Amino acid sequence: MAAEFRLFNDVSRALSPELPRDLGTMDQHLDFILPKIIPYGEDLREEKFWIAKRWKEVRDDEGFHEAILHIFNTGGEYLLSLDGNLVKGTWRQLGEENSLIIEIAGKSELFDLRFMNADFIVLTKHGDQGRKGQRRYFCLIHERVSRSRTGQDLDWRNIMEKLFNIWRDNSLSMLAWIIFIGILGGIIYLSVN
Repeated sequence: MAAEFRLFNDVSRALSPELPRDLGTMDQHLDFILPKIIPYGEDLREEKFWIAKRWKEVRDDEGFHEAILHIFNTGGEYLLSLDGNLVKGTWRQLGEENSLIIEIAGKSELFDLRFMNADFIVLTKHGDQGRKGQRRYFCLIHERVSRSRTGQDLDWRNIMEKLFNIWRDNSLSMLAWIIFIGILGGIIYLSVN
C-alpha cells in the first residue's frame, strides 16, 4: 500500500507545476501558496491536529539561527522554547473564530489562522503588519517534519516546497491517475499486439 501511495504521489507531482523560483521572501512564497492549499486545511476546533505538539518557528531572516518551539497544551497552557529556555504563557481560542489569543510575559496578541494541517500552522497577526515593517505570516512546522531524511534541519525554502506539495499532492491527483492509467493501458495494449 505504501509503494502504491508513493507511486501515486510521484505521478501526480510529475504532472503538476513546480513552485516558481523567483518568488523572493517567505511572505511572498506564502502569498502564492496559501490560496492554493486553504481548501485542504483544518480548523482550530480540531485540536488533534495542533495540541500537545512541538511546533518549530520558520523564518527567512538570514541572521535567524535560534531554535524556537511553540507548544500549545490542553487547558490553555502555552510554552515558548528559545534554544531550550522555556517561557510559560497561555493561549485561548477567540469564540468560534479561527483566532488565537496568545498571552506571554504580560503581553497579549491576536492571531488569525490562515492554514493548518497535521504538519503546518500558518497564522497572521491581526492588523496590517506588513505596513509596520513586521512579518506578515507566523509559520510553524511540526518539529518532526522540519528535518531532512539525513536529520539536517530544512531551510525555509525547502519548507515552503513541502507546504506547496500539499496542493500538488491533492490538486491533480484524479487527473494524474486517469493519465497514468491511460498510459499504462496503452503500453499493455501495444505490448500484447
